[in-house]
Amino acid sequence: MKKLGLFLAACWIGISSCAAQSHAEYIAPENTQFRVVGYVPGYRDLDAVPDRTLAQLDIACYAFATIDSTGIPRVANEKQLARFVRRAHRLGVKVMLSFNGKHARFAQMASDDRQRKAFVDEIWRLVQKYRMDGVDNDWEFPRTTDGTAESNLALMKDLARLCRGGEKQYLLTMAVTSGLYPGNRSDAISDELIALVDWLNVMVYGNFSETRPYQQHSPYSMLEASYDYWIVRRGMDPRKFVAGLPVYGLASGLPKRTSSASYATILRQNGPQAMVCDSALVVNSVHTTPYWVYYNGLPTIYRKVAFCVDKGLGGIMFWEVSQDTTEGASLVKAACDAARFEWKNKEE
Repeated sequence: MKKLGLFLAACWIGISSCAAQSHAEYIAPENTQFRVVGYVPGYRDLDAVPDRTLAQLDIACYAFATIDSTGIPRVANEKQLARFVRRAHRLGVKVMLSFNGKHARFAQMASDDRQRKAFVDEIWRLVQKYRMDGVDNDWEFPRTTDGTAESNLALMKDLARLCRGGEKQYLLTMAVTSGLYPGNRSDAISDELIALVDWLNVMVYGNFSETRPYQQHSPYSMLEASYDYWIVRRGMDPRKFVAGLPVYGLASGLPKRTSSASYATILRQNGPQAMVCDSALVVNSVHTTPYWVYYNGLPTIYRKVAFCVDKGLGGIMFWEVSQDTTEGASLVKAACDAARFEWKNKEE
């Protein structure tokens, strides 16, 4: 009887060890690189994005596979996706599939085992078919108040098994709130979830108001506050923090949908002097009277990149590259040049 007990105990230890080893396989490896990530929306004319801009990136997040009413992610133009992946790979750029959609649809899908499996299976089919390099979760945002923090974690675990369970290793990331306003959305990103991802694409932009004018949506101070939340308060490994940089401007006191402007538009309407400013007057077909938009010009971008390198962060991310200018004042190029310069100085 004693021998049987010892045998069962040994079996249990072996099973537990295997389970722990299996679970550990899904934890993200240490991020040792400074990544340059850029979102590339499929609803834009991607042929208009020059190779020289795309080649600046390490990772392009193709946006989006959008969840539909049946809970399945759909890419609007798969032919364009295929062309883009081939082009990016020729330039040495990895491509991840980013998914998004309505919160209510994600809440329904992720909370149901069968629906979640169907969603994940379709994401994986697209990744495999188009030879992509990983998956980015752009669900904005799971919450602690409605159970979606737990269901999103289950979704990410399912994706982590696929990304890390085979011989080929795939990237797994998630776009998250800046943490400027801690609460149910930032709290929904648990330490367990953070361990699963290669890094978080932290959206350090979009702090605007449709009723209060003169509000900069992505000031330098917002990056400092975001760092304070995720790294200082939450204790996250800095290399998991990839800082989002805006390639667009937002008005304050006007509807976002009708008043945002690309960086390229801001320069086109204001001339080269706008590249060294953080605000400018623009017009469009809806708002024909000049109004102020707030953005990041070159000095602010340089300063933010220097902060990221100095703090040992995991990289920088752009929303989104098609809004950049194709001329010499490119924000993407300026940011990448600044990163190389700062890293060189740091190593010396």
